[in-house]
Amino acid sequence: MSFLSTLKERRLPQFAAAYTAGGWVLLQLVDQLVDRGVAPDPVYPTALVVFICGAPAAVILSWFHGAPGSQRFRPLELSLLAALGVITVGVSAFVWRSTAAGAGGPTGPLVDLPPTEDPRRIAVLYFESRGDEDVRFLASGLTESLIDELSAVEALHVVSRNGVAPYREAVVPPDSVGRALEVGTIVEGRVAASGERLRVNVSLVNATTGGQYGDVELERARAELFDLQDDLAREVALRLREKLGDEIQILERQAEISNVEAWELLQRAAEAVSDADQVARGGDLNTAESLLARADSLLVSAQALEAGWVRPAVERGRLDYRRSRITGFDDRSAADGWIGQGLEHAEVALALQPDDADALELRGTLRYWKFLLNLGGGPAESGRLVAGAEADLRASVSANPQQASAWSSLSHLLANQDRVPEAKLAAIRSYESDPYLRNAHLTLWRLFFTSFDLGDGVEARRWCEEGRRRFPDHERFRLCGILVYALPDAEPDVAGMWARFDEFIELSHPDDREFNRHRGQMTAAMALVRAGLPDSARSVAVRARAGADLDPTRDLAYWEAVVRSLLGDIDEALNQLSIHLAANPGAVEGSDQIWYLEELRKDPRFESISGAP
Repeated sequence: MSFLSTLKERRLPQFAAAYTAGGWVLLQLVDQLVDRGVAPDPVYPTALVVFICGAPAAVILSWFHGAPGSQRFRPLELSLLAALGVITVGVSAFVWRSTAAGAGGPTGPLVDLPPTEDPRRIAVLYFESRGDEDVRFLASGLTESLIDELSAVEALHVVSRNGVAPYREAVVPPDSVGRALEVGTIVEGRVAASGERLRVNVSLVNATTGGQYGDVELERARAELFDLQDDLAREVALRLREKLGDEIQILERQAEISNVEAWELLQRAAEAVSDADQVARGGDLNTAESLLARADSLLVSAQALEAGWVRPAVERGRLDYRRSRITGFDDRSAADGWIGQGLEHAEVALALQPDDADALELRGTLRYWKFLLNLGGGPAESGRLVAGAEADLRASVSANPQQASAWSSLSHLLANQDRVPEAKLAAIRSYESDPYLRNAHLTLWRLFFTSFDLGDGVEARRWCEEGRRRFPDHERFRLCGILVYALPDAEPDVAGMWARFDEFIELSHPDDREFNRHRGQMTAAMALVRAGLPDSARSVAVRARAGADLDPTRDLAYWEAVVRSLLGDIDEALNQLSIHLAANPGAVEGSDQIWYLEELRKDPRFESISGAP
């Protein structure tokens, strides 16, 4: 009898088909139960493991018992089934624990909200389409891609495609959808084509009230219609996450306190701070200071109403940090006063709640900022400041691993101490733990710069391009476009490099433009070295020099040291490095991970100048 005849006699194809069909139906049922919150999240991946491990068991049973008539169990069969059972139990337990430990979905201060009031529980309904058949297909594909994009964010619970499929053609009020799917946010959208243009409108809808609290509108050329799907989904997801973050922040603060009047004062203070930031960007620092003073007054009132509430003290400290940033290097004495006052507020907050992640981050940030402003009073005190700042920031991310801004500040601190690989890991943690993209521009810059320091051209270009795509109006992501031409594996393109330079200057804030012109020229000098134009590089580097009035921390001297090192001008490189370190007594410049200091490190004088071991 042939092997195929044996399989037919034992009815293995019928067993396999029945097992596959029955398993698929059960998995769909489990998926629906998980989507509606009836079963916990780990149930589905565990059921999938059981289904996969059960397939060999079905084959074994078919082989030994598929033929007509009765067959008894044999030792070999029992041994195989027992082994499969042990494997299934072991793998299922592992998957359950892993999924439960890292399960996505809402966490934090809003975890006790009813599902229909929790905005982090999201249903993306299939988008409407207006246009031809291609547009209808794109609307469906865009919906499913957006579900995938949002599902990848661990802090969110997103209903699967199967969960929202019953509402694809139905017209159902938001509150009914919210109750049925147990979500607090509904994402609705429309895709419309008009001539050669494609318009996408997407809204965040409160499932309980039906009110919108965020919307996104994108317009693209219709050419290569379906190639746009993933890019559109990614862009919409990013915009929605930012808007969702604003709503989450309001609810998180509201959840901290039952005193309505105190909470309203906090909200009014936040609005005043937002207005202050806006006018400060326009250069009106006097109005900005008045608004910050008003915000502080509102926070004092909130603090008086709820003496045990940690939030007003933290926010007052953040106001002081803002004021010190505005003053900055122009008036270090005033900045020192604001930093001292902010540290006092941080201590008040920590006395109320010693493990508060925001209060720990505040104290660490202020200590580090004081170090960067060279207000430590000497190398020993500067060392204590930076060590205390690192300890605070690490305590903050230990208290809340999702504290993205603390991870970002820690990354900057570690990079400043020439601990570049650690700095990049911290930047990655910041990027991964920022579900609402509150800190994305800083994190992307950290990821670029640590990759640049490590000489990783692929990663540096990746993060520079991502920053440019996400923040097209931010000058930082034009500066990185100059720096990539200086990387060891860069292809020379002098015209392209100067084009990035012009964009960098054009996008710079008027108050920063003059310094950025010098900074961009010094960066361009590095790229000219890589392009094989040493004389031009020296000329541009000399032109890029600036005095302490424009460059109080002498960062330009540091980057000229880099240019000179790449040129082989070691004496001048060491001279410029000395100028930089004289203005930054706590800094250490010498990591063996930084590729552009490699030649400089070979000189025996480098160790004594840089402080590097």
